[in-house]
Amino acid sequence: TALKDILLETNITFKKDGIRIINMDKSHTILAHLFLDANKFEHYYCKYDKIIIGVNMFHLFKLINSIDNDDTLTIEIDETEYTDGIVDHLGLKFENGDIKQCKEQKLKLIEPDEEELELPDVTFSSIINLPASDFQKIIRDLSNISERLEIKSVGEELIFECCGSWAVAKITRSECDGNMEFTQKPDNAKVIQGEFSLKNLGYFIKCTNLCNSIEMYLENDLPLIVRYAVASLGEIKLCLAPLPSM
Repeated sequence: TALKDILLETNITFKKDGIRIINMDKSHTILAHLFLDANKFEHYYCKYDKIIIGVNMFHLFKLINSIDNDDTLTIEIDETEYTDGIVDHLGLKFENGDIKQCKEQKLKLIEPDEEELELPDVTFSSIINLPASDFQKIIRDLSNISERLEIKSVGEELIFECCGSWAVAKITRSECDGNMEFTQKPDNAKVIQGEFSLKNLGYFIKCTNLCNSIEMYLENDLPLIVRYAVASLGEIKLCLAPLPSM
């Protein structure tokens, strides 16, 4: 649901190696990057090197939300719907072997955006693993106090700090087996920090149920990146631009 809230309309790219979404929200402060690996699917086939479709995410999720736990979902593009790189409809098939039921739906597609975004290759000084549920709770708790959140990586500590009109709050996390660890940490003398919108981080935590732990990438003057695993299929990286200094 995070993608539905961040991106109203987006391209979905099918290639032989998997499925990708790379797009920004309307305010150009959040970039979402989803990759689902072809090898991780039970069955994956893409006839052409690249197929790009345009999708209204709200409509897509309305159809997908009807899936049950016992359903097998097949996403397909019929050859008859494909003409010179243009696709009219995306097929969604829900099959339930227990009750011998098959439901087929077709989503009307929109014109894809001509601009294809690429992710720049950036090095981060601080990379942290944190339980997804802990990150969710921190963001929810601090959203009650302020609109801005400072995230700081200092030595072996990760600090979340905010200041509102009626209260201030500070949460400090240190390395702890199974709870938080730095997979990359800055020099002790270096402080990595940035201020970010708590409202936008509220969209990120809608991915909490996807996996047990997140990976957080921090660097001065760069967007914050939060990576969630998408079950065993791939990953979603959500990037948030820092707020300007007040």
